[in-house]
Amino acid sequence: RIYYLSLEFYMGRTLQNTMVNLGLQNACDEAIYQLGLDMEELQEIEEDAGLGNGGLGRLAACFLDSMATLGLAAYGYGIRYEFGIFNQKILGGWQVEEADDWLRYGNPWEKARPEYMIPVHFYGRVQHGDGETKWVDTQVVGMGWWSC
Repeated sequence: RIYYLSLEFYMGRTLQNTMVNLGLQNACDEAIYQLGLDMEELQEIEEDAGLGNGGLGRLAACFLDSMATLGLAAYGYGIRYEFGIFNQKILGGWQVEEADDWLRYGNPWEKARPEYMIPVHFYGRVQHGDGETKWVDTQVVGMGWWSC
């Protein structure tokens, strides 16, 4: 399994934020209208980025959003897991996780940076099988991503 390091924390959907931040909201709204499309419908199609919605990650995202609003230059680093937040179910008394495949259609706001692949040690995971439990995968490969 490959985990990716992201160069920005996400805060939900990014289409409208990007248009506002680039000063293109009115121009984009007009262009979409002239094409016979509805901007609100397009915005609803966009997936929410499955990268966390609480705790320190959310605090960091709000901090970066505030700095962007104030025009302060900054970088944020976080973990960009390909399946994001998981959906939880309880089956037979056990927690069962289902992946949130938020990247199934890709993300137009980011670019992979494979030249920045590095090993990341995170102490592994537990694997159950054949009546025994093992500690495996003590390293993953992190790849840099640039996002706007």
